[in-house]
Amino acid sequence: MLLVDLNWDRLIGLDNAVSQKWYGRGLAVSLMYDYPLTQDARVSFAIGGGFATHSYYTDALVKKVNGTDVAAFQRQPSTVKEKGKISLNYVDVPLEFRFRTLEDSREHRWKLAVGGRVGYLINAHETTIDGQGFKSKLYHYPHVSKFRFGPSVRFGYGAIMLTGFYSVSTFFQTGKGLNDINAFSLGLTISPF
Repeated sequence: MLLVDLNWDRLIGLDNAVSQKWYGRGLAVSLMYDYPLTQDARVSFAIGGGFATHSYYTDALVKKVNGTDVAAFQRQPSTVKEKGKISLNYVDVPLEFRFRTLEDSREHRWKLAVGGRVGYLINAHETTIDGQGFKSKLYHYPHVSKFRFGPSVRFGYGAIMLTGFYSVSTFFQTGKGLNDINAFSLGLTISPF
């Protein structure tokens, strides 16, 4: 089963001085195999693999706090950062328990999936555009957590579902971030096949 998630992404726990744009976005593509747990296949367990990308738009840069070895989102003047984003890319292993109704006259079902996701960070980069329009990309972010995990849920009808994911693991590695920041995604899942 192929699943495509179109997400709205947010960071929770940013310093109050940091402004986060409303249009954070992400995309996740998963290929999952369904193992029926009942004879009518209305209850099943699914496991798979996938790729996810998340973009968070703020007026801050991820930098080391002066005189320390911890990092934080630090607000920047528009001459340094007019706009930009930090993007994270993961290889994921999603797991779900799935519950379905019987097919209706259109051969569609109501579906509920409850589970979780474990991911490994393969890329983190920050794109910055300053007040004069100069664009730069930075790729060295050793403070960002290499692994993420958290619960997920899907609910929908037919090929369209609403989805949600909350990262229990923090944005920064333990002891390497000034404050605990978590990520969450809300979105729409499309299952074309």
